Amino acid sequence: MTKKQKAYYILMKMQELFPDARSELENWETPFQFLICIILSAQTTDAQVNKVTRELFQRFPDPKALGSADLEGVMKIIGSVNYYRNKAKNIVATARSIDEGSAGKVPKTIEELIKLPGVGLKTANVFLNDLYAANQGIGADTHVMRVATRLGLTDQKTPELIARDLEKLYDRQDWHLVNTHFVLYGRYVCKARVSPENSECVFKDICSQCGSIKAR
Repeated sequence: MTKKQKAYYILMKMQELFPDARSELENWETPFQFLICIILSAQTTDAQVNKVTRELFQRFPDPKALGSADLEGVMKIIGSVNYYRNKAKNIVATARSIDEGSAGKVPKTIEELIKLPGVGLKTANVFLNDLYAANQGIGADTHVMRVATRLGLTDQKTPELIARDLEKLYDRQDWHLVNTHFVLYGRYVCKARVSPENSECVFKDICSQCGSIKAR
């Protein structure tokens, strides 16, 4: 099979495994709240983020409220997530920027999103793909990177270059599907620590951990 055929075979199998794939971040009701969840989720599990966002959004539900919040109070609420000090500074600053700079509306373009504190290319793409299926790019988080590498879709090492390889293999209209399905497959099946005999792997014929075939 060609590399593109292999890529779509992988996506098809993931869609069969996760037919209702969607973000597992909870407690959000608005685009602003979803963006805050994604910022908090960097190097932190969604489950851990979900534990803190209920109280966070009850107290600070919108950009104006969070943008004027006491930083120490925010740190106390999100203190169980990794890098909570920096994340508290970023979400308060992002909220203030959205409130003052875009009339409380979260931007819908990569160019504007990455101007916000704590929002990089990966966060912006995940936000746009999960919320709007915008297909402006693929967000290569740790799960996407691991799965793409093990399944032979890239030999790059950085998120930006891995995302670029995936964007070449998949049609733009499917980029949001890659984000969601690769994340779930990496979270529940292709975990960081997995044996070559991983019984849950559905790609034993092509996975570098479980055996391999070469794409032409």
